[in-house]
Amino acid sequence: MAKLGDVFPLVRNGVSIRQTDGATGIPITRIETISNREIDRNKFGYANIIDGSKYKNYILQDGDILMSHINSEKHLGKVALYRKQGNEQIIHGMNLLMLRANSSVLFPPYATYFFETPAFLMQIQKITKKSVNQASFTVTALKEIEIPLPPLDEQCRIAAVLDKVGGLIAKRREQLDKLDELVKARFVEMFGDPINNTKGLPTTPLGEICYLKAGVTTASDEIHSQSKEYSVPCYGGNGIRGYVKEATQRGTYPIIGRQGALCGNVQLAIGEFHATEHAVLVSPIIKTNVIWVYYLLKFMDLYRYHTGAAQPGLAVKTLNMVEIPCADIGLQNEFATFAEQVEKSKLTIQQSLDKLEVLKKALMQQYFG
Repeated sequence: MAKLGDVFPLVRNGVSIRQTDGATGIPITRIETISNREIDRNKFGYANIIDGSKYKNYILQDGDILMSHINSEKHLGKVALYRKQGNEQIIHGMNLLMLRANSSVLFPPYATYFFETPAFLMQIQKITKKSVNQASFTVTALKEIEIPLPPLDEQCRIAAVLDKVGGLIAKRREQLDKLDELVKARFVEMFGDPINNTKGLPTTPLGEICYLKAGVTTASDEIHSQSKEYSVPCYGGNGIRGYVKEATQRGTYPIIGRQGALCGNVQLAIGEFHATEHAVLVSPIIKTNVIWVYYLLKFMDLYRYHTGAAQPGLAVKTLNMVEIPCADIGLQNEFATFAEQVEKSKLTIQQSLDKLEVLKKALMQQYFG
């Protein structure tokens, strides 16, 4: 074992640069840059900096690790490994720590995997200081956390194994994303863009063809993690939020989230389930294919109808008045058949993805304890 401060000789915050919308120049990292545990080059900031010589000490180097240390509590300790592309220059901005390893004793990809482990994240919880709107930890406290330190060649081997599994996981996720894109492309081909009604279809308020109702008021202590006793999926505003003892609904229903930052999120509940007061159940009341309705609502961007800034919400009465395009039932059925076939393919890929994620978790446990 070694302390992080002993194997990362340089750990520091970034440089403070005021970033502005519409600016260009040398990219600058920000908190959003690593939101998905990778360097997202679409989420850099800019400040019209053309000459980087003023910030040469803050230009990222290949193998640097960025870590979130000022954020909401659940995101603290999140990391991403920087891999330099070509001759690019990227400035290390404020509110992300940069950790630069001593490469003679520590392989950065190995350390990045360690930073994903429950063992590390539990240590982050212990050094976290909470305030009203955010949480944080200090560099001094971070440096005291210990990391398993096998020989360098063993670190490289471990990282190579996890890279291979991670690559397969990324491939499966990419396949799922492409199938989602395929379904959307087919929908637009048949019915046009539903937001702008590019096919010029007749429209009607959603409430004219579907019955909308909010779910049941549910206390938080009624919702648990999945177990033999608590096995019925419970839908909240943004999808399944846990499980309850007994189902209150049966069948196939599109469900619209009506509260929170992701209100307007559309899920499809099938079989037995329960819905909280933050979810709206959608049930066709005329000859309409429920699968078609689900995808229609999914592609409608219902969030744009929300009210409230601090706590966005969607009222049932507002959803009832949303104008939606109407399509021939034969075409609806044709699309639904296509979508269901794609879902079968997605299920096969998802099962493979689940197995790979279980394998990665087992390997992480084996390597890091």
